[in-house]
Amino acid sequence: MLRLINPLKTTVRALSETVPRHAYSTSSKSSGGTSKLLTVGLPLGAAAAAAYAYYGDKLGDGSAKIAPAAAAAAAPKEPISSALDPNAFVDFKLKNVQKLTPNTSRFTFELEEGQNLGLHVASCVVTKFANGNGKPVIRPYTPTSDADRTGSFDFVIKHYEGPISKYPISANQHETVSLIAGGAGITPMFQLVSGLLKDKSDKTKINLIFGNITPEDIILKDEIDAYARDYPDRLKVTYVVDKPVEGWTGPTGYITADLIKKHIPDIGAGNHKVFVCGPPPMMKLVSGPKGPNFTQGDVDGALKELGLTNDDVFKF
Repeated sequence: MLRLINPLKTTVRALSETVPRHAYSTSSKSSGGTSKLLTVGLPLGAAAAAAYAYYGDKLGDGSAKIAPAAAAAAAPKEPISSALDPNAFVDFKLKNVQKLTPNTSRFTFELEEGQNLGLHVASCVVTKFANGNGKPVIRPYTPTSDADRTGSFDFVIKHYEGPISKYPISANQHETVSLIAGGAGITPMFQLVSGLLKDKSDKTKINLIFGNITPEDIILKDEIDAYARDYPDRLKVTYVVDKPVEGWTGPTGYITADLIKKHIPDIGAGNHKVFVCGPPPMMKLVSGPKGPNFTQGDVDGALKELGLTNDDVFKF
């Protein structure tokens, strides 16, 4: 569940991901302006949209459209610049919130004059902010504004009430946790990794298997690799790609029972919890889909083949 309330900082990290976009919006009255601040960093997108970057169709590369400037008798207009920095987080001011439905709103953020986000069509953005406890909260969104729009950009965000998937994990609750993610399904996993590793009292061992289409699609790779370097005795990371490039030495293809067993040989043994998050095709293959009305559903797929039960697995 995501709610943007009061002065809030949201961070978006540049990822340059190109994935199918799913935008859901209807027309409604505007709620007026606001001066709330968000810290936005860069590309990752709506959970569903970005997640489909793995086991889904990927759009070809292409430059964001730039509207041609009209010829002017005076000096030419300044070239349009990108507001996002692939190497740093960027702050943006929340300009307006427009309620679209009872539980969906359009959030408009300010850009400097002559700036746009500089994203390809259907690109994604990852947002990151600290919650009331100071812990990182990561949410993926796809901008719904036109790629060539300058001066502002929009996110359409739906607020969900009720039992959205959460797992109340605490330090040393499990001896080992294994995380299996695809595409933007990495976002809750990254939160979990960050929370466990930053707790000095926690000794939990963490395995991460992260699947993507190509190496370039690996979201938050720099941050994940930094954690792996800083905590070599606690975090083991395995990247899997469907379409390897020259020089790729990691696993390829889908995340199967054999692949999981090879990289997490003790999966399910002892006090061991497995978390899964990704697009529906990956979930079906790895853990089985979630049940209706936000229920977990029965474990199926590769994890069932490996002997894991409903008590062993949590699906985000």
